[in-house]
Amino acid sequence: MTPHLRLLATLTASMTLSGCILDDIPIGTGYAAKYMCSGLWVSGLNDERLRDDFIAPQISPLPLIWKIEIDERQQTVTVRDRLFGSRNAKTAYYREGIGCTLTHDTSLADLDRQAPVNLITSQTDYHAPWPAGEASIDRLRSDIDYPLLDESIGLAFAEPESSARNTLSVAVAYQGELIAERYDDDVNAASPLLSWSMAKTITSTAAGLIYDRGDLHPDDTAPVSAWAGTDKATVTLRHLLQMSAGLDWNEAAQGNDPDQGFGLFEVPDMAGYYASQSLTAEPGTVFNYSTGASNLIASMVQDKVGGSLEDYYQFIQQALFLPLNIHSAVIEFDTTGQPVGGAFHYLTTRDWARLGQLYLNRGNWNGEQLLSQDWINQTLTPSAANPLYGYQIWLNTNQGFWPQLPASTYAFRGFQGQIVMMIPEHELVLVRTGVTFNNEGASSTSDPAGIEALALGVISALPAE
Repeated sequence: MTPHLRLLATLTASMTLSGCILDDIPIGTGYAAKYMCSGLWVSGLNDERLRDDFIAPQISPLPLIWKIEIDERQQTVTVRDRLFGSRNAKTAYYREGIGCTLTHDTSLADLDRQAPVNLITSQTDYHAPWPAGEASIDRLRSDIDYPLLDESIGLAFAEPESSARNTLSVAVAYQGELIAERYDDDVNAASPLLSWSMAKTITSTAAGLIYDRGDLHPDDTAPVSAWAGTDKATVTLRHLLQMSAGLDWNEAAQGNDPDQGFGLFEVPDMAGYYASQSLTAEPGTVFNYSTGASNLIASMVQDKVGGSLEDYYQFIQQALFLPLNIHSAVIEFDTTGQPVGGAFHYLTTRDWARLGQLYLNRGNWNGEQLLSQDWINQTLTPSAANPLYGYQIWLNTNQGFWPQLPASTYAFRGFQGQIVMMIPEHELVLVRTGVTFNNEGASSTSDPAGIEALALGVISALPAE
């Protein structure tokens, strides 16, 4: 047997064991190129840890045959496989201020022409405490049990047998004050970290800002020109926000019909890919979680603010991030220049906590109503199709998600254990980031990252009510 055939036999056997198929290779090369690019030049992570601990386990067995090429000068990452060579090769390209984008055969020069001409720059205050600035935590409150708080956070970094937890950061804000934070060795308070689906809540927030201007309403028919005169013409923004638009979608990254994987790593127009799916259920009746829906919402917002990549970049920075003293935010875009509203946002842990505090404050920031209470109320209202979901945000209705936490708890949630959790009863914002792999099988309410235990431990360290 030739080395090539021997490698193919090994790969095929591995794929049979893991449930993967050869069709997953192009998704895997795209995943690896994009993740490595952003991990290196947005988050500043170590390349070996990115490759071996964060990327390889997710797309096994592709690492048996992959070849990764990192071009520091051009700031590109290309990943190909040793079986098919260039056929499945994917290249991700880093652009300052807007992160990494899979090129999909678009030239780097064409991508550069999309980039914002004027990047937002601002002065960070390293003397003022959070949330106004970035000073270190130097005040201990007499009403907090810090040894218990530290112990609870420490347990979040422990590695249980059932999963590779890989916690990267934890931050705790209580009564509007940052009281604790901890980081893994590779990251710190200045490291922008990947959102995965926590980006969806930022996308909903952007839609809310447009709603507050009177330019978009949840019951408006979704402004998708291709849907006019079709059975999708009755889909509204509310249906998209509540993940009940009725379009055919499989939120899977690999295997049979992996719409999520295909829609993030195989197509240049992510929103367009979702919009092209057929209608399979009456809008508003069936909950079907979809990263594609969030990408389409972000595209709709982009159209409302001018239509270009720079228009969206300037809007989200000026209208949301800068008023919150958020200076780290990187929103990535697809090859066509549309924001990836469902997955690829990077913020520091402290900045994720600022967004959580905005929601806990019900849209108010330093006395200014940045986001209307009306929109917050709508966002936190359980949807008819799924009482655990509002507008691109997860709810604990009837304690159906976190049984030991208050029913009013709600959260931005993302793949591999990303979370910004708000617990109003305790005036608490909790942030946890990481790269958790669950070895026991996953469901929407599984908790391999130990989020509920972390929250309960933090609450136990707070003053008794």
